[in-house]
Amino acid sequence: MRKSLSNNKKRLCGMLLTLVVSWFTTGCSAISPGAEAMVGNQVPTGRLMLLSGDDIAIRPDDGKMRVLLFWATWCPYSKDAIEDFEALARKYSSRSDVAFYAVSIDRNEDYQVLESRIQEQDLRTVQHVFSGNDVQDEAFIALYGTTIPYAVVVDRSGVVRFVDVGVSGLDSYLRRALRQRE
Repeated sequence: MRKSLSNNKKRLCGMLLTLVVSWFTTGCSAISPGAEAMVGNQVPTGRLMLLSGDDIAIRPDDGKMRVLLFWATWCPYSKDAIEDFEALARKYSSRSDVAFYAVSIDRNEDYQVLESRIQEQDLRTVQHVFSGNDVQDEAFIALYGTTIPYAVVVDRSGVVRFVDVGVSGLDSYLRRALRQRE
């Protein structure tokens, strides 16, 4: 009996270890199946509230490609990602056919922290979006966000063309996509 109990404990520990390792190696850095399934399909309808007070449609109504980065001030991975996103926005700032939106999924009580971060990191080229709803942000949910930083590109006809965790593949995608439009 005692040996059987010991084997069960070992088996349980092994299963827990496997679960934890798989969570750290896949769950935190993987795109959700829903997000992958969106690529090539129309983006859900919805609006984004800019910090300026204006709002814009997620589905372009102005002929511009929308490049979205979902991030949060509390996420350690977002700090570098938002700086890289800002650098991309600056790189493409001469293009009138593409718009960059940094969608903060911070909570309402973190609004001051968000404003400070925008100033500290000199994030002035991207347009900033804030709902105050944390991970319950409607756009984040509608676009099948499960982890941040999370990038989504919607072409000018409203079709999702790119999704990724972070911004590492975003520049090469934009170079190809915008070269094809010239």
